Amino acid sequence: MPKKKSRAGPPPKKRSSRLTYLAAFLPAAFFVGLIIFLLLQPPAAPPPSPTTATQTSPTRPANGGVEAPDFMLRRLTPEGLSSDTFTLSSARGKVVFLEFLWWRCSYCKAMAPTIKELHSEFSGRGVVFVTVMVDDRQSSVDESARFVSEHEISWTALWDEGGRVMSLYGVRGTPTYFVIDREGRVVEFFSGAQPKQSLSNALNSVLG
Repeated sequence: MPKKKSRAGPPPKKRSSRLTYLAAFLPAAFFVGLIIFLLLQPPAAPPPSPTTATQTSPTRPANGGVEAPDFMLRRLTPEGLSSDTFTLSSARGKVVFLEFLWWRCSYCKAMAPTIKELHSEFSGRGVVFVTVMVDDRQSSVDESARFVSEHEISWTALWDEGGRVMSLYGVRGTPTYFVIDREGRVVEFFSGAQPKQSLSNALNSVLG
């Protein structure tokens, strides 16, 4: 019978060269894979942009309210950004009605006459009205100043550059309203468009 030919492996020199090639290739492949992995990672998310909020029920903070975070922002006038600043703690001892608005927000525009009426009724009773215009990184100061002018915001209006105070208060949509008592505590807040009576009741409750 004819003898079967055995399959011989590659000569030792060729086998050695293959191992050398693999040893050189693996580190390069690892780094290429690492670079691809890093490039595919999602970028860090920026602070959330304001969204228009639908009407929701008011939420009462537990235990009689929580301390309203203090802040200092530049004043926004119908003519633009002012060098003057406003600090929330300067209103300590008075009831504060604090609202967060976004110039593109349709609900904010719809609520503007209601807030103007509330200001007429309650500013004489010592309530300090403060409007914070939120910067969503796509809005200009001029656009927000135009909102202040068109809706005749005669009380304190502020420019929240970068949405810092918005984030500080955990605001996720506009409009959002906070009622702050004389001790500087948030006693009630509302997210979204609200009936005038709901906001009036909240202010009357804290005024006593």
